[in-house]
Amino acid sequence: MLGIVRQSEEKYDLRSVIFGIWQAGKPVVTGAVGNAYPGFDATPAMHFRIGNTTETFETTLLLQLVQQGKIRLTDHLSRWFPALPDAKQITVAMLARSTSGYYHYVQDQTFLDAVHANPFRLWTPQELVDVGVSHPMQFAPGTSWSFSDTNFVLLGEILRIVGGKSVATQISQRILRPLGLHATQMTTTAYTPTPTLHAYTTERGFYEDDTYWSPSWATYTGNMTSTLDDMGRWAQAVGTGSLLSRWGHSQQFAPVSVGLGPLTSSFYYGMGGAVANGWVIAGAPGLEGFTGAVTYLPSKKLAVVIFTTAKANAPQNVPFAPAIFNQVGALLAPDSAPTFPVK
Repeated sequence: MLGIVRQSEEKYDLRSVIFGIWQAGKPVVTGAVGNAYPGFDATPAMHFRIGNTTETFETTLLLQLVQQGKIRLTDHLSRWFPALPDAKQITVAMLARSTSGYYHYVQDQTFLDAVHANPFRLWTPQELVDVGVSHPMQFAPGTSWSFSDTNFVLLGEILRIVGGKSVATQISQRILRPLGLHATQMTTTAYTPTPTLHAYTTERGFYEDDTYWSPSWATYTGNMTSTLDDMGRWAQAVGTGSLLSRWGHSQQFAPVSVGLGPLTSSFYYGMGGAVANGWVIAGAPGLEGFTGAVTYLPSKKLAVVIFTTAKANAPQNVPFAPAIFNQVGALLAPDSAPTFPVK
């Protein structure tokens, strides 16, 4: 694996790569190359933002509440937000599977300009939803698939109401503590525990450290931090469904989206995560200078986790960690070579 990491570090001009492989919960190899910030080497113990891996925590919480009878996947959005477009047709399951038709608010240029103008601004969930629903529906609810963080902001607000506590508190009590993920947290503040893997971006037209920008623009969709070891355990928990019933686990990664939009049997979206030729993708974040791949192959009980940061001249819009993961996965399991789409 180290050879692939080193080659990718040079090919993509990466600042750092943190990586690990576990089999049946036991570490096979963990390591880090590059530097966390000038003068300090990256290490496997560092904390970093995990981006949309947050959404598998969110859908795991959802399915736990479903199992307890507190909410149903067939419940309609109108139960909580009756004024939203097509709220009577959109179900909780559609939000979790990104088949509602709501626009991906992160693609709104006015919103992006506002984020870049003040990257320390505290955004509210209502503001994020307002951006998403200000655009026309992309398709009729349930008829296609297009990833949209608007779905997960709405789902987070529903879980807050149904669970009677903040989503951060529920995730801590129901997921992080039972799994012993003591280095993982959800927060809308810019705080990241030390030691910290810094991230860098050219989003505003110049190369800068964005480690302490506000993550509130990604509330419920990317506002968690963790470590390599915790992510290895999370990959296994999601891949095996250890916190869910057999039914709950099957729902989280059911192939119901196959044939919708660009999705196929070799790569399809479940609830907050995807499946790529048998590999469960518990997260593939690209957030504020980080790219990641949090994955598990049930047939071989293999977990692979990779996170990267990039230098100033790194190519734009390349999911570095998934690109590395495709190579590593093919090496570890040639018969189940991952098919994660990368440019």
